Amino acid sequence: MNENNISPTIENSVSNETEEIQWSYSGKAMRAQCCLYWLITLLLLGGGLYLTFNGLLNNIYLWSWTGIVVFAVVLWIQFFATYFYRTWTLHYKLTNHRLYIYQGFFTKKSDSMELVYIEDVQLIQTFVDRLLNGGVGRLTIFSSSDKTHSQLIVTGIDNPQLIFEKIDTARAEVRAKRAIISGS
Repeated sequence: MNENNISPTIENSVSNETEEIQWSYSGKAMRAQCCLYWLITLLLLGGGLYLTFNGLLNNIYLWSWTGIVVFAVVLWIQFFATYFYRTWTLHYKLTNHRLYIYQGFFTKKSDSMELVYIEDVQLIQTFVDRLLNGGVGRLTIFSSSDKTHSQLIVTGIDNPQLIFEKIDTARAEVRAKRAIISGS
C-alpha cells in the first residue's frame, strides 16, 4: 500500500520539474536612486548658478563649472551603467527543486540552491520600495546546509509577494515529498 502512494509522488515530481517561474531584476527598484540623483544634479546646478550670479565664482568660473558638470555626468553614467547591468544580467529561475541565479555580462556566473535546504524566506519591502519604487522588494533566503550561500539576498523583485509565496510553497512541497520518500 505504501508503494502505491510513493510511486505517483515520484512520477509527479519528475513530470513537474518542467514547471518553472522566471524573473529578472526590475528597473523600478532604482527609481528612488534616480530621484536622489536628480536632486543632487539640481542642487549642484542651482548652487553653481547662485555662486555665479553673486560673483563668488568670478576668478575660478570655468574650473568650477567644469567640476560641477563633470561630477554630474559621472554620477549619471554610474547610474545608467548600474541600471543596465542589473536589468540585463540579473535573472532568476525557480523550478520544483531548485532556485537558479544567473548574473554577469562579460563573466557569466550561474548558481543554484536546492529548495530542500532553504530554512526560511523573508520578504522585505521598505517604505521607499512601496512608495517610490513601484512596489518592488527583496527576498532574503536562509539556508543552514548550503555552504556557498547561507544567506542569499534577491533584490529588485517586481511583485515580491507572489515570488515569496512561490518559493515558500515550492520549498514546503519539496520537504513534504522528501519526508514521504525517506519515511518509507
